[in-house]
Amino acid sequence: MEQHVASGLTVTIGFGSAFVDTCSPRRRPKALREMPRFKGDEYDPAETQADLVVQLCSNVKFANHTAGKTLLGRLGGVFEPKTHHQGFIFPGTRGVLGFIDGTANPASEDRPSVVLVGDADPSFRDGSYMAFRKIREDVAAWDKLSLRAQEEAVGRRKVDSGEYPDAPTTSHKKKSDVKLGGREMKIYRRSYPFWSPFESGILFICYQADLDQYEAIKKSMVGVAKGGHDRLEDFYHAVEGGYYFMPPRPKNRDDFVGDFLFR
Repeated sequence: MEQHVASGLTVTIGFGSAFVDTCSPRRRPKALREMPRFKGDEYDPAETQADLVVQLCSNVKFANHTAGKTLLGRLGGVFEPKTHHQGFIFPGTRGVLGFIDGTANPASEDRPSVVLVGDADPSFRDGSYMAFRKIREDVAAWDKLSLRAQEEAVGRRKVDSGEYPDAPTTSHKKKSDVKLGGREMKIYRRSYPFWSPFESGILFICYQADLDQYEAIKKSMVGVAKGGHDRLEDFYHAVEGGYYFMPPRPKNRDDFVGDFLFR
């Protein structure tokens, strides 16, 4: 895959809780667990949670094809493909609802403390946790709203993602601003919109040092405190999801991703 270096290809691999429990029940990441069923979910998490997840990202679609084909060829005797999702990037990183996605992502200098496991679980330092949710968005209903109603629901201006003045307490901006034990909950979003003639929405993907970071935000979004649930939840339909532990990049040439499973 060396010929695809210029495409910015990245390959991120993670493992589900049940698979880790089977292979390494005594040595496992502390925060790894099954994704719970959140209010409004339209699926059974146990049915969509996989043992292995692979996120392929690049600037050239053919690079993803080559990487995916190579990995499946090597893993075919052990893993069976369960599902496949293909996202893309709109100009300006906008989603299918027309707003910029990931505006509140942590800056580069703050990202390691948000994303990477640290002293809380030293055996898995520099690993991370992925939360994945496939969310169908009701674009037809959304497009019937006025610009003002859309901006009030998001809590940001559509043109530049600036904070919307006097946004309601049920706006996504305010419902996703969460503190837990005095600590502001942050996540790093690496999401992508998807579209077909039959459905569209967002492949919501985020990384964090502890899954409590994501869950605190999600529970606030679906909760009724401060006036009601997140207004965007009226247009969201989560149809798949799962939690995964993403091991750190191997430090030695002879090591491999996920080697903790076999020690």
